Amino acid sequence: MDWLLWIALLVVLVISGAGVFALYRFVGKIKCEFQGHLPMLRITNMSAMNAGEVITLTPEVENVGRGAAHDCIVQLAGWEGRFAVQRIHPKGPRYQRHSVPIVLGQDAPIRMKLLSRCYLRLAYRDRWEQRYECWYPVAQIKNVNTSLYDIQIELSHPELTEPHPSIREMWKLLRRIHANEASP
Repeated sequence: MDWLLWIALLVVLVISGAGVFALYRFVGKIKCEFQGHLPMLRITNMSAMNAGEVITLTPEVENVGRGAAHDCIVQLAGWEGRFAVQRIHPKGPRYQRHSVPIVLGQDAPIRMKLLSRCYLRLAYRDRWEQRYECWYPVAQIKNVNTSLYDIQIELSHPELTEPHPSIREMWKLLRRIHANEASP
């Protein structure tokens, strides 16, 4: 009788181990496939030009992810302008970098007064309308020759705001893609 109990326990352990392994592979496959469809916009290069009292910053926005980014917006606190692009594609046939000229004259609020929290914001959506934001900290440095502030943007450590869907939500979103591709 003891041998039957031990054999039954061993069979249950083997079957549950195989089930956990299969589930682990299934979850890993879903995560990998989901990551393959996500965009990742970043500012990869920044140039600055100072002409008298006017500073022109030109960040280059690039999609380093694998999916297209939709409704892309670049904003700077204390800058009245705004840059928007409908879609930025990843590396491939439709790939291109976007240069965003940000002209800051002497009357720009970011140059006239010290702001408490100043960021360069990059916002976009993925194909499922999930919102992503990338915040680059901006430092204002008082220019000793003028009464204006000069701008420095830290590109190496952005703060990211990203959605974190569950495995079930990822699976549903991926099924929606496959259903759209299958129908003519």
